[in-house]
Amino acid sequence: MAKTQHGTVLKKSGSWVGRYSRWSLDNATGIKQRLQKSFVIGRVDAMTKVEARRVLRVRIEEELHLRADSRTTLEWFIEQRWKPLRESGWRPSTKSVNEYLLKIITERFGNTALEQADPVAMQLWVDGLSKTRSASAVRHIRILLKSIYAEAVEQDYVRKNPARLLRVPATLRPVRKDILTTEQMKKLLGAAQGMDYAILLLLLTTGLRPSELFGIRWKSFDAEKKLLHIVESVYRGAERMFTKTTDQNSRQELQIVYLHDAVVNALQELRSSLPEWRATPEMHIFSNEMNGGPLWKENWVHRNLNPIVCRAFHDGKCSEKNGTSTKCRGKDVPKVNFQVIRRSVASHTQGLLRRALPPHG
Repeated sequence: MAKTQHGTVLKKSGSWVGRYSRWSLDNATGIKQRLQKSFVIGRVDAMTKVEARRVLRVRIEEELHLRADSRTTLEWFIEQRWKPLRESGWRPSTKSVNEYLLKIITERFGNTALEQADPVAMQLWVDGLSKTRSASAVRHIRILLKSIYAEAVEQDYVRKNPARLLRVPATLRPVRKDILTTEQMKKLLGAAQGMDYAILLLLLTTGLRPSELFGIRWKSFDAEKKLLHIVESVYRGAERMFTKTTDQNSRQELQIVYLHDAVVNALQELRSSLPEWRATPEMHIFSNEMNGGPLWKENWVHRNLNPIVCRAFHDGKCSEKNGTSTKCRGKDVPKVNFQVIRRSVASHTQGLLRRALPPHG
C-alpha cells in the first residue's frame, strides 16, 4: 500500500502557506531525520482553502512521489474539527445521545471524503433511516449533518454545504406515546410499599424527572409549607448543582414544587421509618441502604418499578421463573417508565384544565 501524506495549509500574512514533511537518511548514523518544508501557495483573496489544498497535493505528489492524502474524511473532521468546538457545552446526557447518533452517521459516511459528499445519497440514506429509526433520531441526525457540513464550509474544507437542503422524510415512524389511566395509576400505587410508594406518589403528582427526583435532599423538603426546592440533580450517581431547566441562578419560583397532602404525609412517614443517619438534612430522600448515596434510575426501574408493574397488572405471575420480573409480557400490561409517567401527569393535568376553564369566546 502506498505511503501517504496530508500536509497542512495555514493562513499567514494574507497568503496560504503549505507545509509538508520530507525525510532524509543520515549516512553516518543511519537514522531518518524529518525536515519540514513550507512554501507560499497563493494569496488568500485569490483562492479558497480547498484550492490551496489541491496545490499542496500536487506539490507532495511531484516532489516526494507520495500519494497525497487529500481525502479529509467526515469521521476525521467530526473528531478533530467539529466536536472540539461543541462538546464542552454538552451535559453528560446530551453527550451520550450525540455520540450514539454520530456513530450512526460515521458508520455510513465516516470514510467518505468531505469533498465527495453526495447530497442525493445523503437524502436517500435519511429517507431509509425513517423506516428503522425513531422520528426524533431522524430529525436529530439531519440537524447534526447540516451542522457538521456548515462548519466544514466555515473552515474552508468544502465550498458548499451538501447537507443544506436535507429534508425530513414525509413519512416517519409513528411514535408510541402511552399514558396511564387514573385507574392504572391507582393500581401502581396499590402495589407499591415504603420508599417505592413515596417515589411513585411523588412522580404521579408532580411529574418530576428522574434526575430531579433522586437529587432531592431532606433539607429541600418543607413539610410545613408543603413544597420541595429543586436545586440539584443526579445523573448516574454524579451529583450536579443544576437540573435540566434550572440552575443556581434561576428564579426561585422555578425551583419550587408544591406538594399534595398525601405526598407530604408519605414523605414524613418515610423519614420516620429510616435510620437516623439516612434522615439527616444533607442526605438524599431516596437513598440506598449501603452508603446512603442517591438511587440510580436504571437500578430502581429494574429492581423495583418493573416488579411493581408485574404485581399491579399481572398478579405477580410474570414470564420469568422466579416471579420477580424485569418486564411483564402480558398484552394488557401498560408500558411504565419515567417518560410514560411524566406524559400521563401532563395529559391528565391538561384534561383537568380543559374541563375547569370556561370555553374560549
